[in-house]
Amino acid sequence: MSDYHQPGYGPYTGGPQQPYGPPQQGWQQATPPVDHGNAYGYDYAYGPPPPAPSPSTSPAMWSHLGALLTVTAGTMMCCGLGAFLGWIFPMSIRNNERHKHDPYVRHHATQALNFGITQAIMAALGVVLYIASAVIFATAATETQRNGAGLAVPLLTVIGIMAAYGIAGVVCSVIGTVRATRGELWTYPRLIAWPLSKG
Repeated sequence: MSDYHQPGYGPYTGGPQQPYGPPQQGWQQATPPVDHGNAYGYDYAYGPPPPAPSPSTSPAMWSHLGALLTVTAGTMMCCGLGAFLGWIFPMSIRNNERHKHDPYVRHHATQALNFGITQAIMAALGVVLYIASAVIFATAATETQRNGAGLAVPLLTVIGIMAAYGIAGVVCSVIGTVRATRGELWTYPRLIAWPLSKG
């Protein structure tokens, strides 16, 4: 005896089985499913969605501020050595394991790293220009030119150019620090921070 003829089973009609529940008479009665969730499993039917996670403003701010303090305070305290070391602090934040997958922190740390590297290159270039100006003037000048104030002109020109560049870098770094604190993106001008490192 087959399973279809056992007691408790209805007669087999040979057609497709009907779905459980009341029979549907067409597409008008079919209701679309209501999506009460999102990708994170939160049910919007019970309240507003949770706020978006805020960007990590503290490490982003410290990447700019660390470069700025190293360049400015380090230069004043250590005979100009800080201008060569402004890239170390942003690089340590960028390469930290906690921040490797945070695009906001990586963007700001990369910008501050490029600022620090550019300041180091410009500081080295300033030292070379200063020494080269002094050596060229000393070898090419006559005895009366050496005794006059002629040497001060090229040296003061190099100092003035480097000071203006340094002040512009400090202003841009302060702007980057403020923007990072507010949760905004900031990109240095190319003259102040050459895009040597990509985020």
